[in-house]
Amino acid sequence: MQEKYSMFKFVFASLACCLLAAAMITGCGGGNNPSGPDGSATPAAAVYDNFPSNATGSVTLNGLLVDLTTQNLITSTDAEIYVTIEYIGTSYKKTVAAVENRAFSFFELPEGQYMITVEDKGGVYDPSNPLIQELSAGKVNLTIPLSPKTGTATTSSLNFFATVLDGSLKNPIMFATVDVTIENVNNLTFQATTLQTGEFSLLGLASGTYTVKISKDGYVDVSKTLIISDKIMFGNQEIVAADIATFKDGGGTSRTGYYLGELLMSPKFTNTGGLAGILLDADKIPIPATTKLDLIYLKTPKDPVGPGTIIPNVKPNVLGYVSFKNLPAGEYVLANANDYVTPTINWTASATYDADGNISGWAFTPASKLVTRIWLGVTPGLVTPIPEQE
Repeated sequence: MQEKYSMFKFVFASLACCLLAAAMITGCGGGNNPSGPDGSATPAAAVYDNFPSNATGSVTLNGLLVDLTTQNLITSTDAEIYVTIEYIGTSYKKTVAAVENRAFSFFELPEGQYMITVEDKGGVYDPSNPLIQELSAGKVNLTIPLSPKTGTATTSSLNFFATVLDGSLKNPIMFATVDVTIENVNNLTFQATTLQTGEFSLLGLASGTYTVKISKDGYVDVSKTLIISDKIMFGNQEIVAADIATFKDGGGTSRTGYYLGELLMSPKFTNTGGLAGILLDADKIPIPATTKLDLIYLKTPKDPVGPGTIIPNVKPNVLGYVSFKNLPAGEYVLANANDYVTPTINWTASATYDADGNISGWAFTPASKLVTRIWLGVTPGLVTPIPEQE
C-alpha cells in the first residue's frame, strides 16, 4: 500500500511539473504571450495607471486548477479556462489561457498585492472566488479550486463559509490566507482569502476530510479539521441543518451554505502593537488607493521631542484599508504625506503650552491634512482599530 501511495504521489507530481513546463514553453503568462481571451495585446507595464515607478518584474507565479468534486486536477476538454491577475491599486492586469485547463504561469511580475480570478468561458465551471495574494521575489505556487456549475456538481458537494475575527478586539480580519488541504492520497492544498467582512467561503466541497488553516501576518495561525460524511464536523463542533444560511462569495454572488461560525485569531505581538482599519473621506467613500500617507508617531502626548514620521508614503488598498504591525507603544495619526524632494509640505507640528509654560500637547497645521482626526493609542499585544472618521 505504501509503494502504491508513493508511486501515485510521484506520478501526480510529475504531471504537475509537466503541465507547468508546458505553460512556460507555450508562453502562458507574462511578456511571452501578451494576448488575453479576446486576442488583444497586453500593454507594457509602464503605461498602467498608478503603477509603482520602482516596481521590477522579479516574481514567477505558477498555478494548478483543481475540480473540487473529483479532488483532482481538471480533466474537462469542454472547459475554456482563463486566469486573470490584477495588481491592486493600479490598472495593471493580465489574462492567460490555462494549459489543458489545469495549469498556468505568469512571468516577470512586479512584487506587490494581486487579485487572482479564474473564469471558464466554456461554461463547465463557476468562476473562482477572487484570491488576494502578496507576491514577493522568487517563485510562488498556488492551487485554485473550481466548482462545476449548478446542476453538474455531485449531490454530495456543499458550500461553507465562516468569519475570521481578531481575538482581542473582535474586529474582522481582512486578507487572511485560508489554506485548505484535501486529506486524500494527493494531499492537494488550495487557497482562499478573507474579505473586508472577515468572511471566506469554500464552494462545492465533496465528501472527505479537509484541514483548514488560516494565517495572517501578526497573528497566530488557526487550524481546524472539516469532515464531510454522513454528518459534518468542524473541529469538535457538529454542523447541522440549522447552520444553513445565505452568504455572498468573493465575487458578490449570493449562495446558500453551512456557516462554520467565528474563528478567532490571537495577535502575536508582545512588546509591540498594531493599527488597522479603513480610511473614508467626508462622503464615507474609501480614500483613493493612490493617496500617499505619513504614519506619525508621538511617544507620549507631552513628549518634548514631538511627533515625527515613523513610516512615510503609505498607500491604502482599493478598499481604503491600511494595516501596520510591530509598532512601538505610543500615539499615532495618519496625515497626507510630506514630500521633502519637491518639496511639498502638507503638515507641520508645533507644541502647545499650559499656563506654567510646560508642553501640554502638539497641534498640526493645517488640521485638514490629517486623515485620522484623533491620536490613536497603540498598546503592546493589541491591534488598535482605526475608527470611522467624522
